[in-house]
Amino acid sequence: MHGVSPKFARTPLTRGWIAAIALVGLAGLALRALGFSLYDIGYSDELMQYLEQANRLVTGHGIVPWESREGLRNALIPQLLAPAAGLGHWLAPGTLLHVGLARAWFLLLTMVALPGGWKLGSLHSRVAGLVALTVAAVWWESVLFSEFMLSESLGAALMLAGAGWLLDPGAERWKWAVSGFLICLAVLIRLQFGAFALVLLVAALRRDGQRWLPVAGGGLVALALGAVSDLIAGMVPFSWVAVTLTVNLGEGVAARFGTAPATAYLPMLMQHLFPFAIPIAVAAFFAGPRYRPLLLAALANLLVHSLIAHKEYRFVWLTTLSLLLLASIASARLAERFVARRRPLWAAGLPIALILCAVWALASFWAERTSGGARAYRGGGAVARLADRAARDPGICGVALPYEYKSHVVPALLAVPKPLALIPEGVMAGSLPLPDGITAGANALLLGRDAQVPSSYRRLACDSGASGFPCLYTRAGGCRADPAFSYQAVLQRNGL
Repeated sequence: MHGVSPKFARTPLTRGWIAAIALVGLAGLALRALGFSLYDIGYSDELMQYLEQANRLVTGHGIVPWESREGLRNALIPQLLAPAAGLGHWLAPGTLLHVGLARAWFLLLTMVALPGGWKLGSLHSRVAGLVALTVAAVWWESVLFSEFMLSESLGAALMLAGAGWLLDPGAERWKWAVSGFLICLAVLIRLQFGAFALVLLVAALRRDGQRWLPVAGGGLVALALGAVSDLIAGMVPFSWVAVTLTVNLGEGVAARFGTAPATAYLPMLMQHLFPFAIPIAVAAFFAGPRYRPLLLAALANLLVHSLIAHKEYRFVWLTTLSLLLLASIASARLAERFVARRRPLWAAGLPIALILCAVWALASFWAERTSGGARAYRGGGAVARLADRAARDPGICGVALPYEYKSHVVPALLAVPKPLALIPEGVMAGSLPLPDGITAGANALLLGRDAQVPSSYRRLACDSGASGFPCLYTRAGGCRADPAFSYQAVLQRNGL
């Protein structure tokens, strides 16, 4: 280890180090708690693919999106969330406790990235371990992605947790097995991370045959778990892999959601890491030889996703977090070399680490302010709040919202289940009239402040700010649901 006393590396953690580790962990948890929301999202998948499907496993009813109808995804994440959702329904029926518990449980699962950061950094030194832990805990996007209920969030956390033990040639065999389990589980959670896993494993183990067997054994356990998960979901084990490769990638179905050139991720990374994108990218190359497999895997992940036409920043979050951790380790190496020339590192280690942690925390604050922070990438909760408010009213028998905002409301977000209808595109913009089927089937509408609605409706509330949307309109009387406008029917009609 460069600049690190081997004796110091083997000594037990002092109270100061333990306190620092605990403080960083608590800071990470506190930041996530501050950003916690029942309603806000960054991506539609959070609600439709995971929360709604978990709730459907518990209640037996809900929306079935095209991915589930085609068998495009496995059910691992919904199955992981289902116990929390079920507990919420059991403890407090008629509330959103099931949503809160499911979101909190997912958030805690993603925090496996924190011990992963500590382990990766501590392969070099405790200083690097604490700094990497700090980045995993408090970097603004690490906090934000813990709030996103996405396969990318959980997959990245599991992958990096597994990488820590994988890259430790001195670890016990059972730890290598756990690393194989976590890495394989990450790929089951997010199939597109397969390239990252392959490069990481080959680069780390190509000259070390003794690690292959326990790592493979752990991976087989994860595969067995995945097979059982598929069987419980009523699927042929791993059939979703073939569907993903043929339908989503081979047939280019994902491209209907938008395409971008191969270089599109570079400006995205610059934007999200600004103004530190270039220093972080350069520093990642100087983390040290032992971390080269992780660096190569991060670059491979970026390259593979660059070759896929449909691009979203979340797809390369694993690369971003890897580069951040590698850069934090490089900063620790640089600081250790500088200090080691003047005083013993064993005496200066904790102060150095605390200074570096403060620097990274300030850099995170700066980057968050510059990029717009969480508010720029997460929101929409007002739509769900008003829909839930309407559904809790005993006099409401149906709720309708614009098709354009379907991503913000699913049945799972209604404390009291009520039929949901989707208002056709163009109505909110004023280019189409409100269909009779909507007004007959829903006595609660979510539309803009200046919407033209029948005189029987009155505007009850707005949670819209300057945009003028959403506002809640209600009327007295019952509902005669028109199946053509039901949430499920409209989705299927549009191939969603």
